[in-house]
Amino acid sequence: MYTKATSGDIQITGWRMIIVKRVSTPSASTVKGGKTGLTESKAEGGSSSGVNSNQVLVAYFSHSGNTRVIANQIHESIGGGIFEIMAVDPYPGDYGDVVEQARKELQAGYKPELKAKVENMGSYDVVFVGYPNWWGTIPRPVASFLSSYDLTGKTVVPFCTHEGSGLGRSVTDIKGLCPQSVIPEGIAVRGRNVKTAKNEVSAWLRKIGLRGE
Repeated sequence: MYTKATSGDIQITGWRMIIVKRVSTPSASTVKGGKTGLTESKAEGGSSSGVNSNQVLVAYFSHSGNTRVIANQIHESIGGGIFEIMAVDPYPGDYGDVVEQARKELQAGYKPELKAKVENMGSYDVVFVGYPNWWGTIPRPVASFLSSYDLTGKTVVPFCTHEGSGLGRSVTDIKGLCPQSVIPEGIAVRGRNVKTAKNEVSAWLRKIGLRGE
């Protein structure tokens, strides 16, 4: 079933690219309320593999804000684009109401309409996908996001926040939605630890070959 998260998150329960240098401070504009909702920034120096940071997208869904923290840590490390997945109809603020709505959506296989889309998804080779673990898997807005694009041949990298169940079955479900994508090892960060997870995230990026020393 589930346990209540003290941090606010909801616990509803080879290829190789190396970025040589750290990302600079994001400098390009954010489209607010438009079609993309995308912020772009570049990693200094590009990459030694011929795949530069402009070919990386960090997409995430965050209800409490925990997953957003990890998404920003990844984005700061490797640059590229960052995109927030948001449903047209927002989730309620009450914890119990969100739990119940998420359960019903999962059982029904519901895919909510999203507020914005990535217009240039074809330009990205690597797509990070972040989410809180709800009922042991991805929230339904993430299912909508993954179903909205042809991700054939792309590398789809899972990361999640949780309060005890880790990645759950979310990676299996992502593979089901992205059968022609490469799915590297994901990372699960406990909600209460997100603000101090930068070193853990950096080590994970190095381990899967997406960040240099």
